[in-house]
Amino acid sequence: MPTTLTLADRDALLEAVRAAGLLTPNQQLKASAAAPPGSATDAAGALVAAGLLTRFQADRLLSGRTDGFQLGQYVILDQVGRGSMSRVYKAKHRTMNRAVAVKVLSAELTRTPESRQAFQREVRTAGNLSHPNIVTAYDANELHDRFYLVLEFVDGPSLDALVRQRGPLPVDEACEFVRQIAHGLKHAHEQGMVHRDLKPGNLLVARATSSAPLAVKIADFGIPRLVAGAPDYVAPEQLHNPHVADARSDLYSLGCVFYFLLTGHSPFASSTPEETARRLTREEAPRVERLRTDVPAEVAAIVHRLLVKHPAARFKSSGELLVHLDAACVPVAIPMDSVTFELPNTGYAPDSGYLSGRHARPDGSDGHGHAPAPGSGRFVVTPVADSSPWAQITAETAGDTTPMELDNTPAPPRHKAPKPLARRESVPVWMTAFLLVGVVLLSLMGIGFVVSAMVK
Repeated sequence: MPTTLTLADRDALLEAVRAAGLLTPNQQLKASAAAPPGSATDAAGALVAAGLLTRFQADRLLSGRTDGFQLGQYVILDQVGRGSMSRVYKAKHRTMNRAVAVKVLSAELTRTPESRQAFQREVRTAGNLSHPNIVTAYDANELHDRFYLVLEFVDGPSLDALVRQRGPLPVDEACEFVRQIAHGLKHAHEQGMVHRDLKPGNLLVARATSSAPLAVKIADFGIPRLVAGAPDYVAPEQLHNPHVADARSDLYSLGCVFYFLLTGHSPFASSTPEETARRLTREEAPRVERLRTDVPAEVAAIVHRLLVKHPAARFKSSGELLVHLDAACVPVAIPMDSVTFELPNTGYAPDSGYLSGRHARPDGSDGHGHAPAPGSGRFVVTPVADSSPWAQITAETAGDTTPMELDNTPAPPRHKAPKPLARRESVPVWMTAFLLVGVVLLSLMGIGFVVSAMVK
């Protein structure tokens, strides 16, 4: 049974923190020093400001809950996504101090023995995927009849959020994102893995590091599906029989994503899934170059070949797509200032398919009901009543994991379109020959000098 406490003051909060097992003994001592005398709410605010608790943890503790913070070696930091089929939490591995995403699946997805076996097969295959453009799966397990996945934590927005923030992308950036996604799909398809639900919401932008450039990563490989996929992005053949999906079905969905990046909407965006399904099977998508005149004919041709209704008329593989894409688009480095990543010391990444967060404003508030205490200069944590993360997973809303509070995501600064990468110029033949002759003459002069010295 969940443990509940009445948090009347600072001492009660510190006892709840201890009971929840959130801090090490040394951190517990720091918490005692950082928490001011007085109410539990003021103490919670101080611990969040000191970086000892997250807002999610403080809200949960103030609501009287001390359970649901630990999952084996993982400490739950925040709930960052919620949908009808799953909830996603940001967590930290205690020993390795590594941030991860924990995705807890609805019981509906694994209710029967057959569905459990299928899920385990998919997870094993997904665990073998290792590619810079695919979200890495670290672990999969079960707790209280709920299966969960431990995944790589990506701190950037989804492509859906990015386009909502900025509008349609520059053509070269859209091409680069699609190129990276195609590389990830190529790797997965070669391992016999089909995604079946590719859409902008599960394509996440990862921050550049010293060893890797900014990249887009495909999420949700190995996740079981109850339906064919997002109506705006699913291939026509999947509408009739979800089990016939293959690599070419993923390519159709990638074509819809390409269209979305260039226009700001899917090819058959409409008010109802039923209308979308009817148009998807009967109509051709409006030509992208008519909606946007700066799209080159070669790029438009790729988009609409991906969107062909009959699978046999599409590209045969991601490899074939990449050949055409490389011929039509010069690779570019996507600038960092075109993407809003998580803000330091204020929360988590703004909406990234499975990530969203709260961000402090200059006045100390965060835009989500957490206002600063009068005269204190810092926010007040508002208690919220929430069930355990391992209960009440399903919700009435449709779709899989969806970002929370998307409308409050701050827009990133505008930027100039990047210049294409410069091609290396070849060295003229006559210059190469001249340099070789010079090297030979110098070598002969050196040998002559040595022989002359020996004779003397």
